[in-house]
Amino acid sequence: MNMDIKLGQGIGEVKFGMTRAEVVSILGEPSEKEVLPPFDGELGGSEAWHYDTIELSASFDEEEGFKLCSLAASSTDSLFEGIDLIGLSQEEVLQQIEILGLGDVEIETIAYEESEEQIVASIPEVSLNLWFEDGHLSEIQWGPFWDEEEEEYIWPE
Repeated sequence: MNMDIKLGQGIGEVKFGMTRAEVVSILGEPSEKEVLPPFDGELGGSEAWHYDTIELSASFDEEEGFKLCSLAASSTDSLFEGIDLIGLSQEEVLQQIEILGLGDVEIETIAYEESEEQIVASIPEVSLNLWFEDGHLSEIQWGPFWDEEEEEYIWPE
């Protein structure tokens, strides 16, 4: 499968806004499905599907009629603008992001009780989160672009 990450669009043939059935028709059945309760004041919950063999997760939000609303890739086969960023150092990744001119990066440290802390670099303008563990990129998470005025997703064509 083509694993080219397209900001605001999806990955390969998988596009944001697709139904669960459309995603299954491309990727097949997931290795695991998680039903997640509503998060912090959201109206509906979500479903997270995990495809272990290709190291890809897909989330479908109830509030959006269970359309595909975000993807997360952790495989070195997932290319970002033609570059394999997974495993690169935080400094190397942020240099690439600066070269691409994607917008202002917000960096936050998230500490979990049971595990080590993670660092997330967010670029809200392009709905992108880059997750770092031990100083190296472990996951790329992205979704459709967001219309600030209308407060809604901009679904790809």
